[in-house]
Amino acid sequence: MNEDLGRILNKGFGTWSHNYGIAVPFFLNMMASLFILMMAVFIIPFIVAATSMSDIGGASSLTTEESMELLMSLFSDNIVLVLVLGLIAFLAISFVQSYFEAGAIGMAQAASASGHTTFDDMFRAGKDNVFSLFFTRIIISLIFLAGIVFIVPGMLVMGDFNSFIDNPENALLTSMLLLFGFLLWGLYVLVIDIIFSIVRFGLVLDRLDPMEALEIGYSFFMNNKLVVFLMYLVVIGMSIAINLVGELISYVEVLANAWIFLSFVLSFAVIQPLVTVWWTRLYMDRTGKELYDISDLLEYP
Repeated sequence: MNEDLGRILNKGFGTWSHNYGIAVPFFLNMMASLFILMMAVFIIPFIVAATSMSDIGGASSLTTEESMELLMSLFSDNIVLVLVLGLIAFLAISFVQSYFEAGAIGMAQAASASGHTTFDDMFRAGKDNVFSLFFTRIIISLIFLAGIVFIVPGMLVMGDFNSFIDNPENALLTSMLLLFGFLLWGLYVLVIDIIFSIVRFGLVLDRLDPMEALEIGYSFFMNNKLVVFLMYLVVIGMSIAINLVGELISYVEVLANAWIFLSFVLSFAVIQPLVTVWWTRLYMDRTGKELYDISDLLEYP
């Protein structure tokens, strides 16, 4: 018999509370992603400057404002190079995130099945699934991006920006059309995110390739619409609750700075690992996989 959502949340919390190490992949992911981002911030301007040495020969005599104008000019003149380098950095971060996310799901699987997990589970799951999860993330991102069609009508109506400014009587209608397009795009992304919310878990737990994972994820959602939607609401609700607490605490100056650090730690040390365990348990339960339940051992020693 399938577990209801309340039992999944309760048992998942118990699994997480006995396996705090599941937070490690999220911490490593944060550190590695931050490192790549910082490298990109330093390296991209250096490469752009290196390709335009003739344009910055006398830059040492420029004021700060003139230097910033020169830098912006270099970026605009090398926009293709900047976009390519930015894309490389984005893909590198996405690859790292795929590795550690797969590792975290692997740890959650081991903990849910046996009651404990080790870092070997993280390394094994990360190594076995990083490429599949990486390509799956790219495919889903492209599906999200396809929603740009919703703002095309507004962009076409707006036409040339100068003519848009020169005709204020049409500006309101065009702006409303664009706003409506963005709202539809946001709704489209939300729906797709809910439908494919289980995809990465199925991919790791069943060692699927990207297309199989998308197909299984869609089928899983269609067969478990209510529980998936409710789980999604629980996760969103947790984020909203933390933000509300942050807003309230921000009025107390003494606590505001402490909360910034605390919420940062809560994100990768508690929220992300716990949510990963919940989604993992949901998928394992609905697909008939064996689940560990410590309460059974306590009840029947």
